[in-house]
Amino acid sequence: MIAVLEWSDKFSTGVPEIDAQHQELFRQVNRLLEACMQGGGKHLLPEILDFLGKYALEHFATEERYMTRYAYPKLAEHKKVHEDFVQTFLDFRKKAETEGSGVNLVVQVNRTLVDWLKNHILGMDQEMGRFLQGAMGKK
Repeated sequence: MIAVLEWSDKFSTGVPEIDAQHQELFRQVNRLLEACMQGGGKHLLPEILDFLGKYALEHFATEERYMTRYAYPKLAEHKKVHEDFVQTFLDFRKKAETEGSGVNLVVQVNRTLVDWLKNHILGMDQEMGRFLQGAMGKK
């Protein structure tokens, strides 16, 4: 069984706009996970991929805007990780278009999204959030 992503304070960066976007990402990934558990992941995958493609770009732009505005010293490194994720995502899109949304692809997308979201938010985004809170005088 696939575990859904549950939002908790441990994922909070302390930047409300970024946290709200992370929560929406969790909701959309959970839609895909729940559809998979009910056997409908193949049908929902194209819609979720479309949403995530647009939303991830919008979200990354938001984070990068904050990092630029407050001169975050690890902006280039963080941006590179975002670019790598976008490339992985584009590879999934291409695979879905050429091979269809098979069960293996659905599972691969699920695993990649869940792992990436958890690891990225709990790692790089937490570090960025601490920096931004200090820079914005929220500590």
